[in-house]
Formats: sequence, C-alpha cells, structure tokens
Amino acid sequence: MPPPSQSTIPPSRPDIVAFMTLASSRLGIPLPPPKDIFSFAAGSPPHAVNTSLRRAILGIKTATTSWPVPSPLYWSVGDLSVILDGEGRPGAVMRTLELKECAFGDVDKEFAEAEGEGDYESYKRGHVEFYRRTEGSVGEVFGEGSLVLCERFEVIFPRRGDPEGERWWDDERWNEGEEGIGKEGEGEGDVKGEGNGEEGKDRVNV
Repeated sequence: MPPPSQSTIPPSRPDIVAFMTLASSRLGIPLPPPKDIFSFAAGSPPHAVNTSLRRAILGIKTATTSWPVPSPLYWSVGDLSVILDGEGRPGAVMRTLELKECAFGDVDKEFAEAEGEGDYESYKRGHVEFYRRTEGSVGEVFGEGSLVLCERFEVIFPRRGDPEGERWWDDERWNEGEEGIGKEGEGEGDVKGEGNGEEGKDRVNV
C-alpha cells in the first residue's frame, strides 16, 4: 500500500476547525488550516497515544520518525499539524521545524533522544519492533536500510497555563491513570497517522 499524498483526516472536520479557531484566539494570531491531522502511537491503546501527546505538549518530545515516507510530502517546514489524543479528539497544534530523509540506520543519537522515549538503544529497538508489526499493511520489510523521515517540531498550543491544556499539566491526576489520559511511562512509541482509527492509515511514526 503506497503512503498517502495528503492527510486522511480533512482539516474541514468541524472539531478540527473549532480547535484551530480556539488556538488562534488564545495565541492572538491568525492560523492557517493544518496540513496534517494525526495521532502519535496510532493503533495503540488510548493511554499510549496520550503518553506521547503529553510528552510533546510538555516539550519532552520534540521529534518524530515517519515510515513509510509520503511521496510527495504534503507538509513542509513551517506548516501546522493537529495532534489527536487517544480518543481521536484534537489535543495540540504543532509546527514543523525540520524535515530530513535518511536510512533508519543513519538516524543519530541526538535525534533519537529528542523523541522523548528513552535512550538511543530504546529508540532503535522500539521502532524496529513497532514497524515490524505493521509491515503487512505497508508491504515492505522494515530494517536499517529503510528510508524514514526525521521531523523536528514545536507545540504552539496549548501552552502552560492555558485551560485547554489543564489535563496535561496535572501530574497527580496523570499519574493516577485517569481514564483517557493514562500513566506516564506506558507509551509504546509514537505513530504519526491513523487518527482515531476510522479514517484510514497515514504515515506511521514511532
């Protein structure tokens, strides 16, 4: 199955439009429609999706890896994307800062650690395990020579102190494993794609 040429979730979806309007209002600047709508750890349990999203919102996770690489790319440096939570709801707006294609075996230690999922060895092991579980739908065998897309980003909304991000800032509530949020440390890697599982599969990130 070839990778998609555009986001499988339309930016015109009502909840996406409402979330971008809220972000624009809170930031005090006009925002263009997002070029991509996705979730980290797509296809994983909601708590795993939320673990990766929370790390991104808190600034712990500032990078993500995509495989297969969409061709042509339908987003670029400076573009905005909406990250969905474990229930498929809009959770954050991010801006792409850098895009680089390389063989998986050439991903460097600094980038791996920027993914916020542990050390370099954890990054390599987790990505290989995850992508080999998804090989069937992609039609390729994932390995050191597989071409991946390394993306650096920043979350621009919500910011600390904004009511929209309250559930992500509350460490006590998070660590108690509140339904729909999960416990920190339970993530299974991050996947950029698939949304809430109803719109089809996009690029996959771990």
